[in-house]
Amino acid sequence: MGARVGALLLAQLLVRVELGRQGGFQDQDQLFAGFENSSLLTWPCGQRTVSTRVVGGKDSELGRWPWQGSLRLWGSHHCGASLLNRRWVLTAAHCFEKHSDPFEWSVQFGELSASPSLWNLQAYYNRYSVEEIILSPMYLGASSYDIALLKLSSSVTYNKYIQPICVLTSSSEFQNRTDCWVTGWGDIQEDQVLPSPYILQEVQVGIINTAICNYLYTQPTFRFDIWGDMICAGHVQGGKDACFGDSGGPLACEKKGLWIQVGIVSWGSGCGRPNRPGVYTNVSRHFNWIRMLLAHSHGVPRLPPCRPALLFPLLWPASLLQLA
Repeated sequence: MGARVGALLLAQLLVRVELGRQGGFQDQDQLFAGFENSSLLTWPCGQRTVSTRVVGGKDSELGRWPWQGSLRLWGSHHCGASLLNRRWVLTAAHCFEKHSDPFEWSVQFGELSASPSLWNLQAYYNRYSVEEIILSPMYLGASSYDIALLKLSSSVTYNKYIQPICVLTSSSEFQNRTDCWVTGWGDIQEDQVLPSPYILQEVQVGIINTAICNYLYTQPTFRFDIWGDMICAGHVQGGKDACFGDSGGPLACEKKGLWIQVGIVSWGSGCGRPNRPGVYTNVSRHFNWIRMLLAHSHGVPRLPPCRPALLFPLLWPASLLQLA
């Protein structure tokens, strides 16, 4: 016990020293106000310098979501992603169903457009190659445990437009919050792609508790059970939702001035339909797995995608699609 206390005090001291170097909080005693010391995955995180089309959304501004990444297959946007620290990125496992070689992938940060100009050299400086793709060991190619971690080949350079997001041990306090946000470069309506210049979209959504979400998904013409690590967000009346191409992106909520990633865009029944909220991977359910990988990042084996559930699409309606 004494060794553990000593390690904790040392960790706190190192955090305070780092904050002092970076010009952090004026009152460092307020650093963990409202957070248990063990509940944050990394620090610093969840901060942005810019205050406040995903379906029903609007154009974002550079710097509003500095953790937002564009996961790119052979240089073209394929999925969303979020920055956890200088070497690790969070996204959805199903983004890699057809392409699991890290050499094919990169992640771009700090850009509003999913298709920056060829003359925008800064965009290419902020594009990082993927070294490892690690899927949840529980992922079976279907809709649950739809989470993946990417280890980048080099360290990300932070600036006012590129910052990591926070992850907490529990998301229970965000149940029924109506002021969370989902961001991405996906379609702005079913069968309507994001038009040029492909600006990042943002939309405010509410977290819908699992009991209500299950009820909505048992209504006539469609049935699916929301269970395990799934979490729902959107509006019962529809109109505001993630869509195809937003997969892997963050569902974020604010707590005491810090932005927390509550969910990962996973799947839905169409986009923005009434009584069909978007379904996300509950990040906090994977907190220990994420922490373990970040703590033991050296020598982690790369896990190829598992595909024993490829028959699932044959059993689901065509309208139930993962959003890659």
